[in-house]
Amino acid sequence: MDEKDFDNIRRAGTDAARQVGEAFSQIDLSGVSKSIEKAVRDVGRQLSTFGRPELSPYVISDPEDANRARWRMWVGFALLVFLALPLLVVGLGLLFLGPPSGIVTMALGAVVAILGARLVGRGSHEKNFAQTLRRVDKAVGDRQSVSVPELAGEAGVAVPELVSVLDEAISRGLIPEGHLDVAGAKKTLYLTDEAWNAARVTRPAAAAAGPTAAADADAGSSTLPGEAREVLAAATQSAKQISDCASKIREAEVRATLERIASKSEDICAYVMHHPEIASQLRRAATYYLPTTAKLAASYAELEGHANGPEAVRTLSDLRSSFAQVDEALSKLSDELVLDQSIDVHSDIEVLRTMLEQDGLSSRD
Repeated sequence: MDEKDFDNIRRAGTDAARQVGEAFSQIDLSGVSKSIEKAVRDVGRQLSTFGRPELSPYVISDPEDANRARWRMWVGFALLVFLALPLLVVGLGLLFLGPPSGIVTMALGAVVAILGARLVGRGSHEKNFAQTLRRVDKAVGDRQSVSVPELAGEAGVAVPELVSVLDEAISRGLIPEGHLDVAGAKKTLYLTDEAWNAARVTRPAAAAAGPTAAADADAGSSTLPGEAREVLAAATQSAKQISDCASKIREAEVRATLERIASKSEDICAYVMHHPEIASQLRRAATYYLPTTAKLAASYAELEGHANGPEAVRTLSDLRSSFAQVDEALSKLSDELVLDQSIDVHSDIEVLRTMLEQDGLSSRD
């Protein structure tokens, strides 16, 4: 075979390749691409749980996270015991021999002590978080939504602690498609966007979020006067914020007080919806008392887990006292709102009794 024959073969191959390329360019591969993408995503999800029986494909939990957190705790403990404490003791002794060197040594010991304490604290938090998330991973299984109280029972965790862990896990991307609905009476964890969107579509928004959202929706109704809509919208928003903060507080008494405040606020809003003419009496509570209480509740939830000093203890005590005052004030406000209606009702009762007596239809005759 000479060189001319090779040129003919190359030319024929080139023409064939061009024809095949033109043929494939006429084929719409967008549908095929989408199918392949979905298949790869499904396979990846399955591979992510390979070798992890009965774990959720929607939760990312690594059993080694708890071990790493323990090592962090041990490192912090070692710094405290074997470095910070000796430095402080030596520095205290040097104060009598050479004050400058003693001060420097004690300052170095204090820095090491702070670092060690932070490692111990952070390691403890990460260990508890990893262990709780691991129990959640096992308890959820392949469910795409689950009631938070039910999940807490299965995982052996208190509901407030579970809500805190789920919030953190979602914010850290460890439940990539997670949505936590704790606004209403029925707290629910949705583990996929599909389940979350389906719940929002199949249920009315007010029913999905409970009485607070129902009151908020009614507050926007065009049948209510403008002042009533404005007052109810502000009150229901604050009540929701208070309820959310209550779920994050560990102290049972404070949590119960805030839940009563939220519940009483919702009851008052429900009453005002049926009697919008008294909405002005709720304005001060809606625009100041309830928003301030929501802000203070958020401060309590933040201080509760991060401060142990005398000033923080005093602040928490003042906050507890303020919450009790707001709870009592709402009870009084509720009584005042229904007072006028009670007077009208009693007047109607007396008129009815008088007319029955005049017509000889009363049992008194």
